[in-house]
Amino acid sequence: MDGPKLKPPQLDSVAADDDDREPTKAEIMDDIRQGLRDIKAGEEGMPALEGLKAIRRRIYGDADSN
Repeated sequence: MDGPKLKPPQLDSVAADDDDREPTKAEIMDDIRQGLRDIKAGEEGMPALEGLKAIRRRIYGDADSN
């Protein structure tokens, strides 16, 4: 006996609900382009080394003060 025939899910709705999906090449390139536009416009973020130090402080705490 065959069961009921089910419709396949819509790909757009599945992709929108899936937060863990990998970004597409087009999305990555758009992010890079936007970052370059921000730099040209003078909008700068945190310097890389300073950002890495902040991440280490968040992960390991202030271990140097002991």
